[in-house]
Amino acid sequence: MGLLRKTLIRINARTIYLFSFFTGIASGLVAIAFYKAIHFLLHFNFEDLAHLHLLEPGGKVLNPQDFTQQPSAWLIILLPVMGGLVTGLILQFWTKDVAGGGTEEFLDAFHNQSGTLKRRTAPAKFLASVATLGSGGSGGKEGPMTLIGAAIGSLFGRFVKMGARAQRTLMLSGAAGGLGAIFRAPLGGAITAVEVLYKEDFESDALIPCIIASVTAYTTFGAFEGYGHILKFTANAFHSPLELLFYVALALVCTAAGYIFVRVYNFIGNVFDHLKIPIWAKPTLGGLLVGALGLFFPEVLGNGLGVVQQAIYGTYNVEWSQALKFFLLLAGLKMISTSLTIRSGGSAGVMVPALFIGAMIGGAVGTVFHTLFPGLVPSVTPFVVVGMAAFFAAVTNASLGALVMVTELTGGYEMLPPLMLVAVISLIFSHRWSIYKNQVANKFFSKAHLWDMNPAILKNISIADAFKTFQNRAIIDRKMHLCDINKLARKVHDFEFLVQDEKQKLLGILTLHDLEFEEEDIDDLSGLDDLLVAEDMIHHKITFVTPKDNLLKAMRFLSNTKFSKVPVVDTSAEHNQLKGYITRKDILKFYNNLGVKPDQD
Repeated sequence: MGLLRKTLIRINARTIYLFSFFTGIASGLVAIAFYKAIHFLLHFNFEDLAHLHLLEPGGKVLNPQDFTQQPSAWLIILLPVMGGLVTGLILQFWTKDVAGGGTEEFLDAFHNQSGTLKRRTAPAKFLASVATLGSGGSGGKEGPMTLIGAAIGSLFGRFVKMGARAQRTLMLSGAAGGLGAIFRAPLGGAITAVEVLYKEDFESDALIPCIIASVTAYTTFGAFEGYGHILKFTANAFHSPLELLFYVALALVCTAAGYIFVRVYNFIGNVFDHLKIPIWAKPTLGGLLVGALGLFFPEVLGNGLGVVQQAIYGTYNVEWSQALKFFLLLAGLKMISTSLTIRSGGSAGVMVPALFIGAMIGGAVGTVFHTLFPGLVPSVTPFVVVGMAAFFAAVTNASLGALVMVTELTGGYEMLPPLMLVAVISLIFSHRWSIYKNQVANKFFSKAHLWDMNPAILKNISIADAFKTFQNRAIIDRKMHLCDINKLARKVHDFEFLVQDEKQKLLGILTLHDLEFEEEDIDDLSGLDDLLVAEDMIHHKITFVTPKDNLLKAMRFLSNTKFSKVPVVDTSAEHNQLKGYITRKDILKFYNNLGVKPDQD
């Protein structure tokens, strides 16, 4: 192994391209196993046991009556419960990193962890996702496969001992490979991987390695599973420039719906975060609620692409009011079922549900316009396809990836004009929110690009000149009890606190994440109040900056430590008075307001 590592490292400066190729092969092979495992479980659980036929993309045209089968009701409810239980046990006894879609962990690893993911991430995420999705959980394969592919790239980078920049690039390559393979969208996978990192930017330096990995993974996957488009779409869709007016309206509706989805998603997440039940029980409860919805509306189970396929076929083009109610109902229920699955701790992606919801909204809007203007809107089907891209862009801020992904999913290349239009409109009106909380505005706000800023400028500006006041809401007294600290953390949404004494002297930093208590246990520690106080749990060896120090010193502090804030201490005062603190975001915001371009040297 040592000889292999040395050989790989000694290859020329363009080794990242070769490494991306190997990462793509590995991601493609894992994607095959991932796809087959989920497909087998879904078929066994629902076709063989529950006698419920879940629609598949690319399948035959079905009648609406085919949804009114008489399957095993108790199994439809029980199966998502069992999947949630297995996932919950993995969370409880193996790792908590598998909870959710996977894209959040991928974003955090890129921006804050130098492209490093834990070794257990890939196998744990694989098993948890198979359990969740194979039991009918409402979500997609793409989020988990993004994280699994990223973990493969991260492990390979650590194996050959790459630097932080190359490590991040290889992690992106793995994510692109996972996306490109599981979506059968090599270009869309590569673009989405570099675009989803930011709200207003993309990681251009990593695009070529991501394309290499994505194409390689797609080719590997396709050798076993085929190279066709996932969805069948053959309509001669775009006829007149006047149609673009209707697509503008669709983009605005999808943008508003995207905002609603983000709010629902976060609300349900907050509810589960505050439930006083064991961690293993949360995805189990989420599975129970999803199963109950699926009993009455089986369309919300699984990824839903089979339902999207039927919408493209025009299966639901019945009387316009019924079709409108059907599309809007499924869109709303999918928002709820997806939020229940993912935010309860289930392991499933949010991108495919976003495509589903967008397709249903597109169907609803298309139904209205087709009814009012049948001459200008001869078919509802194009609105189904374009709605997918509009909603996807509205919730992920990945407009370019959205239009390319939908084009590759459907083969609807003639739809590029309206796809480009709706993606841009959705991005313009939705850039203030995102389904991904770890997505940052641009490169300035990423630790990965800390030194893209001009160090000379930071060095020549003092902290006192940059900030007249400092933040202080995360400063606590040394005698504050642990239970009170926990309550304050929830109130201010911060888990890192500066600890001071009665004379405002800095004693250290306390981080709740370093404590070995589970969140649900901290509320039961009231009997230990006299023993667990702030000064007993702090990091005593903590440096600080003064108002006279420059911004470069503050940024170096933030870069070289795990802390998110740097204390500002007035050493001219009698007791080295703590004035407050500044964060990386504060410095980046100040630097952005200067209007300085990144240093290109």
